[in-house]
Amino acid sequence: MEVMEACMISKTGDPQTCEDRYCVTEHYACVIDGATDVSGKRYGGLTSGRIISGGIAEAIPTLPPDAELETAMRTINDHLIRLYKERDMYDAICENAFSIPSAAMALYSRNRRTVWMVGDCQCMIDKELYTNPKIIDEITANARSLFLEAELQQGKTVEQLLMKDTGFEAVRPLIAMQYYMQNAKKETPYGYAAVTGFDFELGMVKTVRVKEETEFLVLASDGYPKARATLSQSEDELRYILDNDPLCFREYKLAKGLVAGNVSFDDRTYLKLKLT
Repeated sequence: MEVMEACMISKTGDPQTCEDRYCVTEHYACVIDGATDVSGKRYGGLTSGRIISGGIAEAIPTLPPDAELETAMRTINDHLIRLYKERDMYDAICENAFSIPSAAMALYSRNRRTVWMVGDCQCMIDKELYTNPKIIDEITANARSLFLEAELQQGKTVEQLLMKDTGFEAVRPLIAMQYYMQNAKKETPYGYAAVTGFDFELGMVKTVRVKEETEFLVLASDGYPKARATLSQSEDELRYILDNDPLCFREYKLAKGLVAGNVSFDDRTYLKLKLT
């Protein structure tokens, strides 16, 4: 397993704010996307997204070489709970669902030749792209799109909305409520899996098999609209959106768009591995 290309870039352009991580060991490769806490709360100066993505990256090298999904998730979760307690976060996050750190990840096991996708991440196996979108994100993105279209009809400009995204403010309550759908215990069409440090139904994890003859594997966060076979092609896809739909409300609908002064709408990570 050889790293062919790797890239991790913060949406602000400052690496110290990036909530993505990636990790490559002899037996595993993982891309991790820590979720931004809309409350803005900090723990020792760090966002919950940075804390959880860093914690998962620390846990990956400790996994048994041939771990099945249940063992891998238990090991990662145990490490995260210890981390929360070390940082005096545990009691606070147990009391408030909105403050539970969460992350998406795409984890590749070399021994099991399997990619486990938790949340909205991407993988490409010899140019075949696999994604794991959330229905709840589509609803929020469409609601924001409608709101922004109405703002434009009332005379606002795209430039003004890049300075102050009123569409994001309009859907902020929906984004907050989605935490009740995260790892939901009761059946719901809006439920989705996320790594939090706490148990969830493993049947919600998307499993992708990697054939023996596979030449390369790409793992990527959703900071790329579409992961491609090369980093350059993936960056081109992103650049097209940033040039043509920077608010991300028409061609590529999201719950948030580019903020004036940032380099993209989200942190992004790309990892390409040669398998044969």
